[in-house]
Amino acid sequence: MLFLYRFFCGVLTVEFFGIYPEKLLNLCAKNGISIWSARYIKQRIRCNITVKDFLKLPKILRKSGIRVHITEKKGFPFFIKKYHKRLGLFIGLALFLGFLQIMSGFVWVVDIVGNERVSDSEIISACEDLGVKAGVRKSKINAKADAQELLLKIDKLAWGSLNIEGCKLTVNVTEVIEKKEDNSVASNLKASEDGVIKHIDVTSGNCLVKVGDIVSKGDILVSGIIENESGTRFVHSIGTIIAETETAVSLKEKYLKQVKIPTGKVKTKYAIDFFTLKIPLYVGSEKGEYSTQSKVKVLELFSQKLPIKIYSKKFIFSRNESIKTDYNKAVEALEKRLAEEYKGKVKTKDFTDSGEGVVLNAVLVDQKNIAVSENLIFSIGK
Repeated sequence: MLFLYRFFCGVLTVEFFGIYPEKLLNLCAKNGISIWSARYIKQRIRCNITVKDFLKLPKILRKSGIRVHITEKKGFPFFIKKYHKRLGLFIGLALFLGFLQIMSGFVWVVDIVGNERVSDSEIISACEDLGVKAGVRKSKINAKADAQELLLKIDKLAWGSLNIEGCKLTVNVTEVIEKKEDNSVASNLKASEDGVIKHIDVTSGNCLVKVGDIVSKGDILVSGIIENESGTRFVHSIGTIIAETETAVSLKEKYLKQVKIPTGKVKTKYAIDFFTLKIPLYVGSEKGEYSTQSKVKVLELFSQKLPIKIYSKKFIFSRNESIKTDYNKAVEALEKRLAEEYKGKVKTKDFTDSGEGVVLNAVLVDQKNIAVSENLIFSIGK
């Protein structure tokens, strides 16, 4: 603190000379004048003194025969005097320091830690609903209460905490551990779809079907009730029942349809998000038909996120054209869509000319596990 006091007061390096300059030490001590770093050099005493104390010297040196000479000037007053014509520099510095002081009272970066299944965007959206977001005053955040509210909004989170370090808010979360299937509960396996049984692999329970059987949705495939000579047991049914299922699909392809053809024109526009203030770096809006692709880049400094984001939006222009096709090409297009959109073997398919286009009605055959677990419910009679 003494150093700062001397710096803002201004420090002079001076030399005292004359008849017995050593008398200076006694004179300064007697009059309360502080000097430091005093040393004797070539019959002169060189030392440091503040500007305030230097102004007291003329009175005590007038009749002493000692003279003083200033050799160096240091400190804030002399720095200001040197750059007094650059007042704007100091005003700018003061405004900048004030800006930093004000901005330090806000949260500018929100970071999510500990999540795997729950996305960052879902957690950030929930936090924003609670008023916890970039640009909010730190004093308005109740870390404990807001963390509890976050857990109520997202059921998949088991624990959460909000930690503020500087202007960065870290949301630490722990996700709910998925419960394993409880094998102690008695249950059946029932059919989720209609089908023909193709393969059976049951490790627990009383299997009620065999390969080749036709089952309907909801039928019990494996019972959790096992009866034998020793009595009745209730078990948790475990197994896989593979069945051949059929799915009906219908697709349409018009003879005359509107399609978008890329023109080759691509334009990218940028915007900067500076302390939650979004500033577009472009003017005007785009006209015509186009699709867009957006990206966001968060700037970093020494691996630390900054409250500055760069938004880029790519405009891909196109034009609408009417394309007319015939029956054969429509059928070909439907065949391609059927192969791309649906998996499974085609059992039957039928093409119908509707006048406006072609309609494809098909039946697809697939093999899948249709066994789903259903807990047994017991009722106790009076």
